[in-house]
Amino acid sequence: MKFERAFTDAFLEVVLTSTGIPLQVLSSKSDMSFAEITGVMNLNGSRHGVLFISAGVASIQGLFAHMTGTPKDEITQEDILDTICELVNMTAGNAKLRLGDDQFILSAPFALRGENMTMILKKRVRVLTWVIGNDEITFQLKVVL
Repeated sequence: MKFERAFTDAFLEVVLTSTGIPLQVLSSKSDMSFAEITGVMNLNGSRHGVLFISAGVASIQGLFAHMTGTPKDEITQEDILDTICELVNMTAGNAKLRLGDDQFILSAPFALRGENMTMILKKRVRVLTWVIGNDEITFQLKVVL
């Protein structure tokens, strides 16, 4: 349970600290689909996995606008991709600190963009999935172990 909470608590803290927006875990589901833009980070070390943070453009724009004060209509595609990459980077780093340095090593973050993306996994792969948000923004957080 500590492992699972490390990622949700890290995400909630990162968003609150960088934007002042309080979010909450809305649901825990085993949906294998992704929203339009997904930040990804590979986790290697004594534990292996992949962290995905996925959201629609409007949610990422809302987060960026709160972080920087930039009006939504001035936010570029580069800003959106940088925001999701930085969000996955800060969340993974925060979770790593919560779990102890020997749990995993972080890769460079990267973003995927596309519609109707779905993850197909082999048996015995564990997927932890949460929907986190509020009335304004919603993100999917997935950890594949």
